[in-house]
Amino acid sequence: MRSRALAATGALVLGLSLAACGSDAAADSPAAGSGSAAAGSSGAAADGSTRTVETAFGQVQIPTSPQRAIALEGGVGPLLGAGITPVATADGDLEDSFLPQEYATVKDLPIVLGPDGLDYEKIASLNPDLLIGFVRGGTEAELSAEKKAEYQRLSSIAPTVLIRSDGSGSTKDATLAISEALGDGEDARAAKQAYEAKAAELKSTYADVLAANTFAPLDYYEEVNVYSPISWPGDVLTDAGAKLTSVSANEKTQNATFLSAEQLGRLQDATVVLYDQTVEGKPGEGAAELAKLPTYQALPAVKAGHSYGLSYFFADRYETGLKSLESLETTLKKLA
Repeated sequence: MRSRALAATGALVLGLSLAACGSDAAADSPAAGSGSAAAGSSGAAADGSTRTVETAFGQVQIPTSPQRAIALEGGVGPLLGAGITPVATADGDLEDSFLPQEYATVKDLPIVLGPDGLDYEKIASLNPDLLIGFVRGGTEAELSAEKKAEYQRLSSIAPTVLIRSDGSGSTKDATLAISEALGDGEDARAAKQAYEAKAAELKSTYADVLAANTFAPLDYYEEVNVYSPISWPGDVLTDAGAKLTSVSANEKTQNATFLSAEQLGRLQDATVVLYDQTVEGKPGEGAAELAKLPTYQALPAVKAGHSYGLSYFFADRYETGLKSLESLETTLKKLA
Protein backbone atom coordinates (compact mmCIF):
# COMPACT_ATOMS: atom_id res chain seq x y z
CA MET A 1 0.00 0.00 0.00
CA ARG A 2 1.43 3.34 -1.00
CA SER A 3 0.12 6.75 -0.04
CA ARG A 4 -3.39 5.79 1.09
CA ALA A 5 -2.48 3.79 4.17
CA LEU A 6 0.38 6.10 5.07
CA ALA A 7 -1.95 9.09 4.85
CA ALA A 8 -4.56 7.34 6.94
CA THR A 9 -2.17 6.83 9.83
CA GLY A 10 -0.64 10.31 9.79
CA ALA A 11 -1.32 13.04 12.33
CA LEU A 12 -4.67 14.78 12.37
CA VAL A 13 -4.76 18.02 10.47
CA LEU A 14 -7.03 20.59 12.01
CA GLY A 15 -8.73 23.19 9.89
CA LEU A 16 -11.75 24.16 7.91
CA SER A 17 -13.36 22.17 5.12
CA LEU A 18 -13.97 25.02 2.75
CA ALA A 19 -16.91 24.97 0.40
CA ALA A 20 -16.43 26.31 -3.11
CA CYS A 21 -18.39 29.01 -4.83
CA GLY A 22 -18.90 29.38 -8.54
CA SER A 23 -19.04 32.94 -9.83
CA ASP A 24 -17.78 33.63 -13.34
CA ALA A 25 -14.79 35.90 -13.72
CA ALA A 26 -12.98 37.61 -16.57
CA ALA A 27 -10.53 35.36 -18.40
CA ASP A 28 -7.66 37.83 -18.17
CA SER A 29 -7.96 38.43 -14.42
CA PRO A 30 -5.04 37.17 -12.31
CA ALA A 31 -5.81 34.11 -10.18
CA ALA A 32 -5.92 35.40 -6.63
CA GLY A 33 -3.79 33.30 -4.33
CA SER A 34 -2.63 31.08 -7.19
CA GLY A 35 0.78 32.60 -7.85
CA SER A 36 2.02 33.13 -11.39
CA ALA A 37 0.88 30.06 -13.31
CA ALA A 38 3.09 28.76 -16.09
CA ALA A 39 2.49 29.90 -19.64
CA GLY A 40 -0.34 27.97 -21.27
CA SER A 41 -1.89 27.25 -17.85
CA SER A 42 -3.40 30.61 -16.99
CA GLY A 43 -6.62 29.18 -15.58
CA ALA A 44 -8.77 29.92 -18.60
CA ALA A 45 -10.78 27.18 -20.30
CA ALA A 46 -10.64 26.56 -24.04
CA ASP A 47 -13.28 29.26 -24.46
CA GLY A 48 -11.47 31.58 -22.04
CA SER A 49 -14.10 31.46 -19.27
CA THR A 50 -13.17 31.07 -15.62
CA ARG A 51 -14.90 30.79 -12.26
CA THR A 52 -13.74 31.75 -8.78
CA VAL A 53 -13.60 29.17 -6.00
CA GLU A 54 -12.71 29.35 -2.32
CA THR A 55 -9.77 27.21 -1.24
CA ALA A 56 -7.57 26.65 1.79
CA PHE A 57 -5.27 29.32 0.35
CA GLY A 58 -7.90 31.90 -0.63
CA GLN A 59 -9.78 32.56 -3.84
CA VAL A 60 -8.51 30.98 -7.04
CA GLN A 61 -9.74 31.36 -10.60
CA ILE A 62 -10.09 28.09 -12.49
CA PRO A 63 -11.29 27.17 -15.99
CA THR A 64 -15.01 26.51 -16.21
CA SER A 65 -14.23 23.53 -18.46
CA PRO A 66 -10.72 22.30 -17.65
CA GLN A 67 -9.09 20.31 -20.44
CA ARG A 68 -5.90 19.12 -18.72
CA ALA A 69 -6.70 18.70 -15.04
CA ILE A 70 -4.42 16.73 -12.73
CA ALA A 71 -6.08 15.01 -9.77
CA LEU A 72 -4.10 15.44 -6.58
CA GLU A 73 -5.08 13.41 -3.50
CA GLY A 74 -8.88 13.26 -3.33
CA GLY A 75 -9.37 14.78 -6.77
CA VAL A 76 -10.10 11.75 -8.97
CA GLY A 77 -13.66 11.02 -7.89
CA PRO A 78 -14.90 14.62 -8.06
CA LEU A 79 -13.29 15.15 -11.48
CA LEU A 80 -14.83 12.01 -12.95
CA GLY A 81 -18.18 12.89 -11.37
CA ALA A 82 -18.04 16.23 -13.16
CA GLY A 83 -17.36 14.49 -16.47
CA ILE A 84 -13.65 15.41 -16.51
CA THR A 85 -11.02 12.72 -17.07
CA PRO A 86 -7.72 13.90 -15.59
CA VAL A 87 -4.48 13.69 -17.55
CA ALA A 88 -2.68 12.34 -14.46
CA THR A 89 -3.38 11.50 -10.83
CA ALA A 90 -1.63 11.30 -7.49
CA ASP A 91 -3.24 8.00 -6.51
CA GLY A 92 -5.04 6.51 -9.51
CA ASP A 93 -3.14 3.24 -9.10
CA LEU A 94 -4.78 2.53 -5.73
CA GLU A 95 -7.63 0.28 -6.86
CA ASP A 96 -9.41 0.13 -3.54
CA SER A 97 -9.80 3.90 -3.44
CA PHE A 98 -12.23 3.96 -6.35
CA LEU A 99 -15.41 2.44 -7.65
CA PRO A 100 -14.63 -0.22 -10.30
CA GLN A 101 -15.65 1.91 -13.28
CA GLU A 102 -13.57 4.81 -11.95
CA TYR A 103 -10.49 2.68 -11.52
CA ALA A 104 -10.83 1.36 -15.05
CA THR A 105 -10.73 4.95 -16.31
CA VAL A 106 -7.66 6.13 -14.37
CA LYS A 107 -5.52 3.07 -13.66
CA ASP A 108 -3.23 3.60 -16.65
CA LEU A 109 -2.84 7.37 -16.31
CA PRO A 110 0.52 8.86 -15.26
CA ILE A 111 1.13 9.00 -11.50
CA VAL A 112 2.60 12.23 -10.13
CA LEU A 113 3.07 11.14 -6.49
CA GLY A 114 6.01 8.99 -5.48
CA PRO A 115 7.66 7.82 -2.25
CA ASP A 116 9.37 11.21 -1.89
CA GLY A 117 6.28 13.30 -2.59
CA LEU A 118 4.91 15.08 -5.64
CA ASP A 119 6.93 15.02 -8.85
CA TYR A 120 6.77 18.70 -9.79
CA GLU A 121 8.74 18.30 -13.01
CA LYS A 122 6.37 15.61 -14.22
CA ILE A 123 3.36 17.75 -13.29
CA ALA A 124 4.75 20.72 -15.21
CA SER A 125 5.59 18.59 -18.24
CA LEU A 126 1.92 17.62 -18.59
CA ASN A 127 0.96 21.29 -19.07
CA PRO A 128 -2.07 21.17 -16.77
CA ASP A 129 -4.72 23.87 -16.66
CA LEU A 130 -5.96 22.81 -13.19
CA LEU A 131 -4.52 21.01 -10.15
CA ILE A 132 -7.16 19.93 -7.64
CA GLY A 133 -7.42 17.88 -4.44
CA PHE A 134 -7.48 18.27 -0.68
CA VAL A 135 -4.76 19.37 1.71
CA ARG A 136 -3.90 18.02 5.14
CA GLY A 137 -1.33 19.51 7.48
CA GLY A 138 -0.76 22.25 10.00
CA THR A 139 -2.71 23.35 13.05
CA GLU A 140 -6.14 24.79 13.61
CA ALA A 141 -4.71 28.28 13.19
CA GLU A 142 -2.73 27.74 10.02
CA LEU A 143 -1.51 25.22 7.52
CA SER A 144 2.01 23.87 7.94
CA ALA A 145 4.95 25.58 6.32
CA GLU A 146 5.50 22.41 4.29
CA LYS A 147 1.99 22.54 2.86
CA LYS A 148 2.28 26.24 2.12
CA ALA A 149 5.52 25.62 0.22
CA GLU A 150 3.90 22.76 -1.66
CA TYR A 151 1.02 25.02 -2.67
CA GLN A 152 3.39 27.72 -3.89
CA ARG A 153 5.20 25.25 -6.14
CA LEU A 154 1.96 23.82 -7.50
CA SER A 155 0.33 27.19 -8.11
CA SER A 156 3.38 28.34 -10.07
CA ILE A 157 2.55 25.57 -12.55
CA ALA A 158 -1.24 25.95 -12.86
CA PRO A 159 -4.27 27.22 -10.93
CA THR A 160 -4.39 25.06 -7.83
CA VAL A 161 -7.48 24.23 -5.77
CA LEU A 162 -6.71 22.59 -2.42
CA ILE A 163 -9.65 22.12 -0.07
CA ARG A 164 -8.70 21.74 3.55
CA SER A 165 -9.53 18.51 5.36
CA ASP A 166 -10.01 18.39 9.12
CA GLY A 167 -8.58 14.89 9.64
CA SER A 168 -8.93 11.84 7.42
CA GLY A 169 -12.54 11.22 8.41
CA SER A 170 -13.55 14.64 7.11
CA THR A 171 -12.09 14.10 3.66
CA LYS A 172 -15.61 13.07 2.61
CA ASP A 173 -16.75 16.67 3.09
CA ALA A 174 -13.57 17.97 1.48
CA THR A 175 -14.20 15.93 -1.67
CA LEU A 176 -17.79 17.17 -1.69
CA ALA A 177 -16.41 20.72 -1.67
CA ILE A 178 -14.11 19.78 -4.55
CA SER A 179 -17.16 18.58 -6.49
CA GLU A 180 -18.89 21.88 -5.76
CA ALA A 181 -15.85 23.76 -7.03
CA LEU A 182 -16.15 21.80 -10.27
CA GLY A 183 -19.86 22.56 -10.58
CA ASP A 184 -20.98 19.04 -9.65
CA GLY A 185 -22.37 19.83 -6.22
CA GLU A 186 -25.84 18.39 -6.79
CA ASP A 187 -24.63 14.83 -7.41
CA ALA A 188 -22.11 15.04 -4.58
CA ARG A 189 -24.75 16.25 -2.12
CA ALA A 190 -27.03 13.40 -3.24
CA ALA A 191 -24.21 10.97 -2.45
CA LYS A 192 -23.88 12.48 1.02
CA GLN A 193 -27.61 12.10 1.61
CA ALA A 194 -27.48 8.45 0.51
CA TYR A 195 -24.53 7.84 2.86
CA GLU A 196 -26.27 9.48 5.80
CA ALA A 197 -29.49 7.57 5.12
CA LYS A 198 -27.60 4.26 5.06
CA ALA A 199 -25.75 5.08 8.27
CA ALA A 200 -29.05 5.93 9.99
CA GLU A 201 -30.56 2.68 8.68
CA LEU A 202 -27.73 0.59 10.12
CA LYS A 203 -27.86 2.45 13.42
CA SER A 204 -31.57 1.66 13.75
CA THR A 205 -31.77 -1.82 12.24
CA TYR A 206 -28.77 -3.21 14.10
CA ALA A 207 -29.06 -1.21 17.33
CA ASP A 208 -28.88 -4.32 19.53
CA VAL A 209 -25.86 -5.73 17.69
CA LEU A 210 -24.04 -2.40 17.81
CA ALA A 211 -24.78 -1.99 21.52
CA ALA A 212 -23.48 -5.47 22.31
CA ASN A 213 -20.16 -5.15 20.49
CA THR A 214 -16.97 -3.13 20.52
CA PHE A 215 -15.12 -2.71 17.22
CA ALA A 216 -11.41 -2.50 16.48
CA PRO A 217 -10.46 -1.47 12.92
CA LEU A 218 -6.84 -2.56 12.44
CA ASP A 219 -3.98 -3.00 10.04
CA TYR A 220 -0.23 -3.44 10.28
CA TYR A 221 2.52 -1.43 8.58
CA GLU A 222 5.65 -1.90 10.71
CA GLU A 223 3.40 -1.22 13.68
CA VAL A 224 -0.23 -1.93 14.47
CA ASN A 225 -2.66 0.86 13.61
CA VAL A 226 -5.77 0.86 15.77
CA TYR A 227 -7.89 3.40 13.94
CA SER A 228 -9.51 6.27 15.80
CA PRO A 229 -12.83 8.11 15.31
CA ILE A 230 -11.16 10.72 13.06
CA SER A 231 -9.77 8.12 10.65
CA TRP A 232 -11.47 6.89 7.49
CA PRO A 233 -12.71 3.54 8.93
CA GLY A 234 -13.33 5.02 12.36
CA ASP A 235 -15.52 7.76 10.94
CA VAL A 236 -17.64 5.28 8.97
CA LEU A 237 -18.06 3.05 12.00
CA THR A 238 -19.05 5.82 14.37
CA ASP A 239 -21.47 7.26 11.80
CA ALA A 240 -23.20 3.87 11.86
CA GLY A 241 -23.37 3.89 15.66
CA ALA A 242 -20.51 1.48 16.40
CA LYS A 243 -18.39 1.73 19.56
CA LEU A 244 -14.63 1.70 19.05
CA THR A 245 -12.17 -0.06 21.34
CA SER A 246 -11.03 1.99 24.32
CA VAL A 247 -7.51 1.80 22.90
CA SER A 248 -8.41 4.37 20.23
CA ALA A 249 -11.92 5.66 21.03
CA ASN A 250 -10.67 8.84 22.68
CA GLU A 251 -7.84 9.59 20.25
CA LYS A 252 -8.57 13.04 18.76
CA THR A 253 -5.21 14.15 17.39
CA GLN A 254 -4.08 11.15 15.34
CA ASN A 255 -5.80 8.83 12.90
CA ALA A 256 -4.74 5.81 14.94
CA THR A 257 -3.25 4.59 18.18
CA PHE A 258 0.02 2.92 17.29
CA LEU A 259 0.98 -0.33 19.00
CA SER A 260 3.83 -2.74 18.71
CA ALA A 261 2.94 -6.32 17.83
CA GLU A 262 3.57 -7.22 21.47
CA GLN A 263 1.03 -4.64 22.64
CA LEU A 264 -1.89 -6.09 20.68
CA GLY A 265 -3.09 -7.74 23.86
CA ARG A 266 -4.42 -4.34 24.94
CA LEU A 267 -7.42 -4.98 22.66
CA GLN A 268 -9.14 -7.21 25.18
CA ASP A 269 -12.37 -5.19 25.03
CA ALA A 270 -12.76 -5.61 21.26
CA THR A 271 -15.41 -8.18 20.38
CA VAL A 272 -15.11 -7.52 16.63
CA VAL A 273 -11.96 -6.88 14.59
CA LEU A 274 -12.26 -5.26 11.17
CA TYR A 275 -9.47 -5.27 8.60
CA ASP A 276 -8.92 -3.81 5.14
CA GLN A 277 -10.55 -5.91 2.43
CA THR A 278 -9.92 -5.39 -1.29
CA VAL A 279 -12.67 -5.01 -3.85
CA GLU A 280 -11.99 -8.66 -4.77
CA GLY A 281 -12.78 -9.69 -1.20
CA LYS A 282 -9.20 -10.49 -0.21
CA PRO A 283 -7.29 -9.11 2.80
CA GLY A 284 -5.43 -5.90 1.98
CA GLU A 285 -1.66 -5.66 2.36
CA GLY A 286 -1.80 -4.37 5.91
CA ALA A 287 -4.39 -6.98 6.87
CA ALA A 288 -2.30 -9.81 5.45
CA GLU A 289 0.67 -8.68 7.53
CA LEU A 290 -1.53 -8.35 10.60
CA ALA A 291 -2.75 -11.93 10.27
CA LYS A 292 0.84 -13.21 10.51
CA LEU A 293 1.24 -11.88 14.06
CA PRO A 294 0.80 -14.48 16.84
CA THR A 295 -0.51 -11.77 19.14
CA TYR A 296 -3.23 -10.97 16.59
CA GLN A 297 -4.31 -14.59 16.37
CA ALA A 298 -4.46 -14.65 20.18
CA LEU A 299 -6.97 -11.79 20.41
CA PRO A 300 -10.31 -12.86 21.95
CA ALA A 301 -12.28 -11.53 18.97
CA VAL A 302 -10.09 -13.36 16.46
CA LYS A 303 -10.17 -16.62 18.44
CA ALA A 304 -13.96 -16.35 18.55
CA GLY A 305 -14.11 -16.02 14.76
CA HIS A 306 -15.15 -12.38 14.81
CA SER A 307 -12.59 -10.84 12.48
CA TYR A 308 -14.09 -9.53 9.26
CA GLY A 309 -13.00 -7.65 6.16
CA LEU A 310 -14.28 -4.14 5.51
CA SER A 311 -14.32 -3.02 1.89
CA TYR A 312 -13.35 0.57 1.09
CA PHE A 313 -11.54 0.69 4.44
CA PHE A 314 -10.03 4.06 3.48
CA ALA A 315 -13.17 5.69 2.06
CA ASP A 316 -12.39 9.37 1.44
CA ARG A 317 -15.72 10.43 -0.09
CA TYR A 318 -19.39 9.70 0.36
CA GLU A 319 -19.62 7.46 -2.72
CA THR A 320 -17.03 5.01 -1.40
CA GLY A 321 -18.18 5.60 2.18
CA LEU A 322 -21.57 4.21 1.16
CA LYS A 323 -19.84 1.09 -0.15
CA SER A 324 -18.01 0.78 3.16
CA LEU A 325 -21.31 0.98 5.05
CA GLU A 326 -22.75 -1.73 2.81
CA SER A 327 -19.75 -3.91 3.62
CA LEU A 328 -20.23 -3.22 7.33
CA GLU A 329 -23.87 -4.31 7.02
CA THR A 330 -22.70 -7.73 5.82
CA THR A 331 -20.76 -8.11 9.06
CA LEU A 332 -23.61 -6.83 11.22
CA LYS A 333 -25.93 -9.42 9.67
CA LYS A 334 -23.49 -12.15 10.67
CA LEU A 335 -23.38 -10.83 14.23
CA ALA A 336 -27.16 -10.53 14.57
